[in-house]
Amino acid sequence: MKDKNIEDYLSEEVFKSRQELSKETGLSEREVRRSISNLKFKKPVIYNSHTKGYRLVKYLPRLTTEEIQSELELINHSIRDMQSRIKVFNKQLKTYISYKKIAEKLLK
Repeated sequence: MKDKNIEDYLSEEVFKSRQELSKETGLSEREVRRSISNLKFKKPVIYNSHTKGYRLVKYLPRLTTEEIQSELELINHSIRDMQSRIKVFNKQLKTYISYKKIAEKLLK
């Protein structure tokens, strides 16, 4: 996996699914997801749940006002998706913490 740079397989124009990226890179879908997650630490990657795909963000200085607005809408969608996942994880975390507290209490 080290020799595959997922960014090289993504574009600013076309959304690609995990399945497509897996085929192109030879990585498993899990490795593709992990690579994209790591890439997101360096730059935003737009995820479109409607097309089930990923693409790189566009270079803003060369875009028209309308294109920037469109890009902004996609970024906002990606942010909302992440915020939704955070809420779900926090709810799940409460269940784990509750279980942990019961286990620790029983050990006392």
